[in-house]
Amino acid sequence: MSLEWNDAFKIGNVEIDAQHQQLFSRVNDFLAAKTKAKLTACAMEMFRYTREHFAHEESLMKSLKYPALADHLAQHNDLLSLLSEVAGNIAKDTINCDDLEAFLSHWLLGHIATSDQSLAFYVKSGAKQ
Repeated sequence: MSLEWNDAFKIGNVEIDAQHQQLFSRVNDFLAAKTKAKLTACAMEMFRYTREHFAHEESLMKSLKYPALADHLAQHNDLLSLLSEVAGNIAKDTINCDDLEAFLSHWLLGHIATSDQSLAFYVKSGAKQ
């Protein structure tokens, strides 16, 4: 399975849209990983890049005085915790690849389709960038 980026996922901020495309690429790398070493490397890269992306997105939301900032930050923290759990499961050899696929696709598509689209609506409704 692989996840395909399409313009429906755009939120209207060029940098964040490019970062979301990179997240799709990293999730697809993760889904293609078959060895413990590759899964570990993908988990580390996913965690690093996700933190970097979240920091950028959170900075944008703060600068826009986004009214749902607190909830969005909580979701980011929850997602990072879940990624840490995934890394732990890889380390303990208890990772289930079907569960990993479901988690990554649900996490990426779900977060962009709901929370990030709410941010997109706010951005497109006239919030100053």
